[in-house]
Amino acid sequence: MGGVKASILLPAGVGIVLFIAGCLGSFGDGWGYGLLLVCAMLLLAGTILFAVFIFSHRFDDSTLKGAFTWLFYFGAWAYVLGVCALGGFFVAETIAGRMELKWILFGPAAIAALVVLDYGLYRLLVKKNLPTWTRYRQYISRADADPVSMRRTFVDDVVFHRALFSVSGFRWLRHTLIFWGFALMLGLELVAVFVREGLPAFGLRDIWEEHGNPVRLAFDFGFDFFGLMVLVGCVLALVYRAMVNGTEDQKYTDTPTAVFLLFVVFSGFVVEAMRIESMPGDYHLFSFAGYFVSNFVPAGNWLGSTTYEFLWLAHVLGSCLFIAYVPIKRLVHSCATPMGRLMHSQKGMLAAKREGVLRGLQINRQA
Repeated sequence: MGGVKASILLPAGVGIVLFIAGCLGSFGDGWGYGLLLVCAMLLLAGTILFAVFIFSHRFDDSTLKGAFTWLFYFGAWAYVLGVCALGGFFVAETIAGRMELKWILFGPAAIAALVVLDYGLYRLLVKKNLPTWTRYRQYISRADADPVSMRRTFVDDVVFHRALFSVSGFRWLRHTLIFWGFALMLGLELVAVFVREGLPAFGLRDIWEEHGNPVRLAFDFGFDFFGLMVLVGCVLALVYRAMVNGTEDQKYTDTPTAVFLLFVVFSGFVVEAMRIESMPGDYHLFSFAGYFVSNFVPAGNWLGSTTYEFLWLAHVLGSCLFIAYVPIKRLVHSCATPMGRLMHSQKGMLAAKREGVLRGLQINRQA
């Protein structure tokens, strides 16, 4: 018990020290982004080892399990420490009057959204299933696993959603556009944060301010492409809702989520269009969706205007609210359903569980 407390209290104490030191202006934002970079590297390494563990029989079980467990542990704490360091730094910048109001509002909103997302996913995917795991873990053995079926199920049901396609091509298209569009856009944003904020914090070249830079243009294209995927998926979801209104298939719809996500994505395109209208240049063609919307935006210098600032805040705060909304409503099934399908692909372990349960019932009856 003492070791468990120390493993939590020690890094938590370090996080408090980093936050206070940041508030006092003892270091720059490079510390926070450096810790987040370490977090990303540790979690990536842990994920790779975990994938080797569940998708193959290669290497020693205990060595692999110990390695990815510690990588996830240190990665999680690097994330917490990075947030603490950045939080302290931004508090100091705010007190010094070097932070704009929109960033003062956005920072806490983003952190709160991530906390709600992290806790919500833990509560629904981990804590809720712990009793089942405790009851049946004696029947879950890597030696009995079928990695071939696991890999096949991962490709079929997690990547391509073939089970859904066999039921309805329209529902498959709607789901795939929203699921992969949102996932890829979120992943691209995480990389963009490092390029946009992390590199300058390390004293490196700020390519994000070079609007014609090929790297920046690639990000612009990616954001618009993935955003358009989500937008089309949301429109299809609303069309499907109208098609099945009043029928039994209505239970497969989630209109509030579709409307919410549609607002977030479309408002982003409008904000981008206003930025494009204020900063003419051929490089905006890579932001093809925002460029198209800009044709419907009145001419003028929108940057810094009250309308632009309001819409920017509505978009980013809406994005934060949507991230926090994910574990609350049906979107969490996008994570839970693939996990269930992966487990059900393991016929040998399921058979061992049934035999164990029946054996336990027979012993209890004889007693």
